[in-house]
This record gives sequence, C-alpha cells and structure tokens, in this order.
Amino acid sequence: MNNKEESIEAETDDENTDKIENHKNKEENSTNDSAGIEKRLSEAYSKNEDLQTKYLRTFADLENLKKRSIRDREEAIKRARQQLIEDLLPVIDAFKIGMEEAIKADPDGPIVNGFNMAINQMEKVLEEYGLVCIEEVGGTFDPKIQEAMGYEQGEEDDLVLKIIRKGYRLKDHLIRPASVIVSQKTENTQES
Repeated sequence: MNNKEESIEAETDDENTDKIENHKNKEENSTNDSAGIEKRLSEAYSKNEDLQTKYLRTFADLENLKKRSIRDREEAIKRARQQLIEDLLPVIDAFKIGMEEAIKADPDGPIVNGFNMAINQMEKVLEEYGLVCIEEVGGTFDPKIQEAMGYEQGEEDDLVLKIIRKGYRLKDHLIRPASVIVSQKTENTQES
C-alpha cells in the first residue's frame, strides 16, 4: 500500500472512531440528560407538593379566621344587646311605678293609658329581642331565677306568694332575678 491509501484508510478509521465516540457521547449525554430531567422532575413534584400543602394550610387558616370573625361579631352584638336591655330595665321599672301612682289618682285617665301604651310597646320590642319576664306567682320557688326577699306563712313550703320586682332573662341568660315573697309551711304542733 502506498502512503496515499494508508492515509485514506487512517482518515476513514479516524472518522469511524470519531463517529463511534460521538455516538457513545450522545448515549452518555442522553443518559445524563435523562437523569437530569428525572431529577428536575422530582424536584418540581416535591416543590408542587410543598406549595399545595402551604396553599391548603393558608386556605384552612383563612376559613378559621372567617369563622372566628363571625363568632366574635355575633358575640359583640349579643353583649351590646344585653347591656342595652340591662340599662333599660330600671326605665321600665320607673314607668311601672309611675303607672301605679297614676292609677291611684285616676284609674281611667289619659296618663294611665299613656303609661300603659309605652310599657306595652317597650316590652313587646324587648320580647322580640328575646327578653323574657319572670313573674310567676303560685309556682315553686326557683333560686336560679328568683331571690327570696322574705317569707310568709302558708300551707306549703317554697311557693311564690308575691312578686316584689319582676325578673328578666335574655334567652337563656339571667339578667335580673325576680324578687319574691316565699311561703313557709305553718307547723301545727299540738302538745299532748
């Protein structure tokens, strides 16, 4: 062989070797790219899960904040309403005392009618807000909603004989206990 043929053969061998190496490099790069892509994909999924968890926690916190805000607002309204009603009770008592005095002077007069209308209207409005009057005469004394101001002799123990001052509760909350006179059973003891 001559130099020229050897040179062509060497070039061909070099080209083939380059092609083989390029092919091997492409395979390695493809393998490296595949591993890199899998790693980046795994990181993306992990980041997505973290973001989704943060989103769900933030959403739950927001829902809890809304519920707490509604509950706090309702509680504030309830306290304000209760305070207003407590402040109005002495006014109602004063109207009733005024009406009793007006009845003594002129039972059918316009002043009695005016006091009656004002008291009835005020009680009606307060009842719409849940105010309940405690004024049961003849029932059993209940220390949870009534306070005994005195005792009188009677046929049975613990009966409410008289209401001195009405009591009130707002729905289930006692605002003011009723002041009452309670019966005590008369004991008939005969000495033999």
